[in-house]
Amino acid sequence: MLIMTDHGQILDFNSALTQTEAWRRTAINLDALRSRISARARAFIEWLLPCAVVHRSGRYAVIGDVYGSPRESLQIELCGEKTGFWKDWAVPGHEGKDLIGLYIASLNYDRSRDFQRALEEISAEFLGDTPASARTCQATQRIRERARAHDGKPRPRIDDRPPPSATFTYHGYDGGVIGLVRRHDYDEQDPKTGKRRKTFSVWDPQAGKAQAPAPRPLYRIPEIARANHVVFVEGEKKADALASCSVEATCIMFGANAPLDKVDWSPIAGRPVTVWPDADEAGEAFACRLIPVLQALHCRVARVAIPPDVAVTWDAADCIAEGRDPHDLINAAIPAQNIKLPPKPKITILDIDDIGNMPPPAWLVEGVITAGGLSVLWGRSGDFKSFVALDIAMCTSTGIAWHGRATQHGLVVFLAAEGASGFGSRAHGWRNTKGKELTKPKFKLVPHSVALTSDDLDHLIAAILELDDRPVLIVIDTLARTFGNGDENKQADMNAYVSAADRLRIATGAHVMIVHHSGVHEDRRERGSNVLRGAADTVIKVSRKDDKLQIINRAPEGKQKDANEFPTINLRTQKVSYSADTAERSTLVLMVDDDPIAQPARHENKPAGSAEAAVLAALRQTDDWRGVTWLAARTGKDNRTVARAAVNLTAKGLLVKEKGPPQSWRVCDVE
Repeated sequence: MLIMTDHGQILDFNSALTQTEAWRRTAINLDALRSRISARARAFIEWLLPCAVVHRSGRYAVIGDVYGSPRESLQIELCGEKTGFWKDWAVPGHEGKDLIGLYIASLNYDRSRDFQRALEEISAEFLGDTPASARTCQATQRIRERARAHDGKPRPRIDDRPPPSATFTYHGYDGGVIGLVRRHDYDEQDPKTGKRRKTFSVWDPQAGKAQAPAPRPLYRIPEIARANHVVFVEGEKKADALASCSVEATCIMFGANAPLDKVDWSPIAGRPVTVWPDADEAGEAFACRLIPVLQALHCRVARVAIPPDVAVTWDAADCIAEGRDPHDLINAAIPAQNIKLPPKPKITILDIDDIGNMPPPAWLVEGVITAGGLSVLWGRSGDFKSFVALDIAMCTSTGIAWHGRATQHGLVVFLAAEGASGFGSRAHGWRNTKGKELTKPKFKLVPHSVALTSDDLDHLIAAILELDDRPVLIVIDTLARTFGNGDENKQADMNAYVSAADRLRIATGAHVMIVHHSGVHEDRRERGSNVLRGAADTVIKVSRKDDKLQIINRAPEGKQKDANEFPTINLRTQKVSYSADTAERSTLVLMVDDDPIAQPARHENKPAGSAEAAVLAALRQTDDWRGVTWLAARTGKDNRTVARAAVNLTAKGLLVKEKGPPQSWRVCDVE
């Protein structure tokens, strides 16, 4: 482009330097700097991220995140063609191709604004090419302070394994990373199979350490959740091979030796599933264990017949590698009802080590109800049981705390079999009062009765499984309107109802909360057979006097099967008004009795739990907006935990959220 100035001078912009060319003509040569850092990649990582653990081969290092926490979700290549490549498996899209980019991310610099600053600091502080200045020394001081903050914390132990030959990422319904499996191949061969001996390692991003997630997820959840038919294989490599041939396949962590009772089966419940075992004794045993589990989930199960001309350990990946069409074997699979299985053992006996390794219950509402469990919420007619159930459901569907108790954010399905006509005003009033600044609740309503002990249950499960997300909570309001033709007082009829609730719970993976009435002349227990109380993980009584409510969990009115009973929660009703269809309307919402919310006092609310306290303490040390990754590094918590804590603190008025992505927060008293 040519431009004539006022003085008649012609400027030629066609010869202007590109940004890369401009960097190359500065005092610091970018290409040379990058090459020198790569040649000393290990030393650079040990300087920048002192908590990183380098594999004994020197090929790669692992660290918790770009800010230096001592875990292993971030992997950095230290030699070979990919030297400088790094990827954080816990943060989708957080990866880079060189060590300069890692440095910029580690110090939370803006690449477009702080690139030259990063080059100067690396040149002075790491390479020693130029004299250190007060400005460059600040970066080194930050690195040292970060290392001191992690002194004494355990480091991952990776030196007893070969470098990973493959990494398989387990994603949740939303695409987020929920688990990793790394394959490690040894040089020697397994004499039984003739293949290289291998081992596997796992990582749980929520716990932030090397362990299998609880419950263990299925592989490729986003893909199989949309599939009409799923093939089940013994390992991730085989599932990926089938996926390359347009076959939606899945597996579980640790393949044929995996404990099946620790798996979340909800993504494939009720689906057609074809089992493709490996051609060996372990594969045969795995198929025999797996098929009854799938049948109990109401899956239509078939099994691939292994061709007679294949070698031992032959599998789906070998089938494709040999040029065979996997669709032919899948289409010819034998229906499970035609397969003779060995009798299922009637008694399961666990070793003491297995008992010790059983995971503790995870909370859906902290200290109140467990994820995937069964609860009963009961009280007298008119005691506002449905208001309490809706309050719990709306908090869960938005991810905010339920009266100071953290919730697991997720989809809620509310079966309003009793009183659906007034449901809209209650939900509208709750959103206008408590959820006005929040995103749309993940909430679905079934506005009619469903008899759980009839064929209605199959239709309900099918409808829920067709939703885009799996629910974390299903509320049944009430037992009486969903009981069908049975008698609540008869043990056999109540057993059938409990079995139906369990089917719904297992098929969807959700916690099922049943709203129930008290007896006509009973104020100490719910109505009907005690079979329901015996089966429930949690029993909660709602007791009302005027505008005051008590949420009671202590015995004999309540029950908490696997944890301590929670202290009685005192609530009150508050009338709220809102506009709808140009008319002024009103309803009731529930508030903590000693903490009115009409004029929320942000400093009167307090953080609940260690995560909220840690997030609030971290943000009080800075005046800037801070995001999830920064909070995770400062608190030592995983990304999801700090995000949920920040949302809860925002709902309490202790934090304020910056508008628009990416999500970031600061304390409210910062002007």
